[in-house]
Amino acid sequence: MYRRTRKYQARREQRRAECAENEQRQAAWQPPQLRRRVTIEDFDGEEPHIHTIELFRTSRIDSYRVVVNGTEWKASIGWSRVLDGVRRALPRLLSPRHE
Repeated sequence: MYRRTRKYQARREQRRAECAENEQRQAAWQPPQLRRRVTIEDFDGEEPHIHTIELFRTSRIDSYRVVVNGTEWKASIGWSRVLDGVRRALPRLLSPRHE
């Protein structure tokens, strides 16, 4: 990265003051802390279970810090790995006729 001289920085601030507010560049968008929440209601079994998967922001835009039912699951994984984990955690049950 190049170093900015004092002269350049002073000119830059002066031009910024001259520009109207609507012409200035907006601040960069930051995603919210809680990016996604997935709620799974599982009715298989004797009583229904509710599982909550919360995906929080990390330094990378395509990765999440995952919390499942209040306990941290993974530090930084992508959306496809979250779905893969859900698929593995909730397997299909056998039909009653196969028992």
